[in-house]
Amino acid sequence: MNPRAIARFHAALSNEVRMRIVALVCGRNEMCVCELVDELGLSQANVSRHVGILRDAGILQDRKIGTWVLLRVDEALLREQFSALLDEIHERHRASAHMDAERRLTERCGRVLCA
Repeated sequence: MNPRAIARFHAALSNEVRMRIVALVCGRNEMCVCELVDELGLSQANVSRHVGILRDAGILQDRKIGTWVLLRVDEALLREQFSALLDEIHERHRASAHMDAERRLTERCGRVLCA
């Protein structure tokens, strides 16, 4: 996934309403916008705007049945993205811990490695 898609993914989840939408749809496997409007107590236009952002980020997928559009969460994408985020956090922590250890040793011994 490219950096723009990663940023779009995380930005889409940075809103409380969109997080509620994801939780509701996950809990029921599939929902239509009209059900979300009823659950959230928001206007159809507002819910549709949030759904569009989640769709653009790849988080929500849809399928059409007649005039109904049922939404579902791409759970594989969520797992992949959160796993990648955890990997990045762990890698940055390892690098930071290594640099911190080198700094402390340099301060204590005057060089990177103590003899």
